[in-house]
Amino acid sequence: MTTTRSARVPSGLLRTLALAGALAAPAAAASDALTPPAFHGTRESPAWLSLRLGSATAGKSKEEPEVGAPTWVRLNLSLTATWRRYCARPGVDSCGAYDRLPEEDQLGDTSDFSSSHPYLGLALEAEVLPLARGQSSVLRGLGFKLGAQRAFSSSDVTLTGDGGQTPVREVSATDTAFTAQALYRFYFRFGTTRPQQGYVGARAGLQTRAFDVEASTDTPLSGTHRVFPAVALDLSVPLFSSVRLDASGGLLLSPKPGRSPDADGGRRAQEVSDFGTSVSSFGWGAELGVTGDIWGPFGYDVAWRLAHFRDRFSGAGTLTGWDDGGATEETYSSLHVGLIATY
Repeated sequence: MTTTRSARVPSGLLRTLALAGALAAPAAAASDALTPPAFHGTRESPAWLSLRLGSATAGKSKEEPEVGAPTWVRLNLSLTATWRRYCARPGVDSCGAYDRLPEEDQLGDTSDFSSSHPYLGLALEAEVLPLARGQSSVLRGLGFKLGAQRAFSSSDVTLTGDGGQTPVREVSATDTAFTAQALYRFYFRFGTTRPQQGYVGARAGLQTRAFDVEASTDTPLSGTHRVFPAVALDLSVPLFSSVRLDASGGLLLSPKPGRSPDADGGRRAQEVSDFGTSVSSFGWGAELGVTGDIWGPFGYDVAWRLAHFRDRFSGAGTLTGWDDGGATEETYSSLHVGLIATY
């Protein structure tokens, strides 16, 4: 016979346990509601905070343009030091060809003009790009350039003729230049850590170059006055955040002497009639320099500029030995050190 045992719990104890469970359930629910969920992985900011931070960052990048970005106006005021060399030789195509001739064949009046001291002066240039801040990346490099330069000094003049060489004479003179050109620039990005911009560009317009020698009976030399079209190519490359390398080269188209609107037409005509009846001319210009930032909208500019002219005369001139024309050459070398302001 199998006996089955069963445990019996008093009914009073069951009622006590049920009452305790009923009281503990609301407290546990309240505790779960107050306890934050367990943290796993990376805590994220609220969505509204992320959006605001993103908008502020985007706005800041727009307010700070890339280094070297185009500006509306660029003014450059420079101190200049200019050296000039000039030579005139009859019956040849260049001064070097005459100097290589045997001594017995070097006949006629020749001239040599050199600056014993640099011509000190000022140069002011303005570049305006009215569409620089526009939306079109194609049109923002379109603008124009205006410039003026004036320098003063004394020079040594030596005249050589059939009668021998004259003593060196000190002559006061002025050097004046004007520029009015249209320009176009194509900008490109340079660098990755802090974006910078360089550009390649082209210029075309009018230039003038006038060298005036004081009128004197002891100084039969007249100056040279030229008005001519000019074209040039420009390049600007950022080297560092505050240093840029600038270079340009161009052609001076038919820069004939004697071209200058002046009441003294006789002296202008003499620039040709002394050496022949007609003249053809050619010239070139070049520039190499560095620019950079100083503070805010202000910067600096240091540049070396060259301009060279060669004139070929034909026909009979009034000077001795210039029966069949000859050649003159003129070179200007200038150092520019200036202050730049941009807007």
